[in-house]
Amino acid sequence: MAKENKNYDQLNTSITFIGKLKDEKEDMWSLFYDNYASMIINFARKRGCSKELSEDVLQETAMALFRYMPNFEYDREKGKFRSFLFKITESKIIDAFRRSGKLSLLKNSEIFDSRAVNSEEEFASSTHLWDQAWEEELLSKAVVIVRQKVQSKTFNCFEKVFLKGLTAKEVADEYRINTNLVYQHKHKVFKMVVDVAKKLLKEYNNQ
Repeated sequence: MAKENKNYDQLNTSITFIGKLKDEKEDMWSLFYDNYASMIINFARKRGCSKELSEDVLQETAMALFRYMPNFEYDREKGKFRSFLFKITESKIIDAFRRSGKLSLLKNSEIFDSRAVNSEEEFASSTHLWDQAWEEELLSKAVVIVRQKVQSKTFNCFEKVFLKGLTAKEVADEYRINTNLVYQHKHKVFKMVVDVAKKLLKEYNNQ
């Protein structure tokens, strides 16, 4: 249970979390990377960045956020922290492509000004990919949390059938258990993952 709470707390972009970021404490910046690094890289890849450019985007986003946070005021009425982070990340993606001379490689790209996308259609596409990357990250975190809550064999049945595409019979033969039990384990873990993911998504949507 302690592990679950720790993971959930690390995903909470609350006023307290943002306040700690503003304090510029090294451990909180490590927490930021734990929370957002893979999601930012995933989004950058969805936007057409190479692995190397995605790493650059992550570093540039972190540095920009470091500069902005001391003056950042959290106000739900004016916008969410997630939206604030999106604007920074998107601008760094554009900067990365511009520096590399590969701006035309941006998926569905049209004409960009120095910081923002001029096309409303392109901006909508970008925000959709951002939301998608965000939800995928939450799902990944939910899987990690659930893994810590169930027995290893129970989780492995879910992982091998649902995530790796093995048949229930193959898994049953591997663990020398009944095929029906494999299905039970898969459905049990799947339901837990969905429940945790919904909880995390609700928390994030309120930020």
